[in-house]
Amino acid sequence: MPDYPKTEGDQAYERYQLLGDYRAENDIPDDDLLPHDTRITQSLSEPAEEVSDTDELQMEDSLPDVPDADEIQPGSPVDQAAPDPDAMHGTDLLNGFDGDETE
Repeated sequence: MPDYPKTEGDQAYERYQLLGDYRAENDIPDDDLLPHDTRITQSLSEPAEEVSDTDELQMEDSLPDVPDADEIQPGSPVDQAAPDPDAMHGTDLLNGFDGDETE
């Protein structure tokens, strides 16, 4: 093997060599195969009379109360991935709002 570092082409060729062989675990199971040009349609997932149950769930407009993090564990650090609550919203920035409320 040469002493030069591997290029992206060398790495792609190695992947090609590794994945080029047929392996049964990478194949689609026979039960899932469909004949060529098979067209399937979406069927109803539940009868029409049971739809009213989901309508009742959608009518509930109250969300469950989420406890404050400081109530669960006082002094816990703020999630670093959480957005800054004082930062301006992206839509406002796109619309040209500069944060000046006096306009």
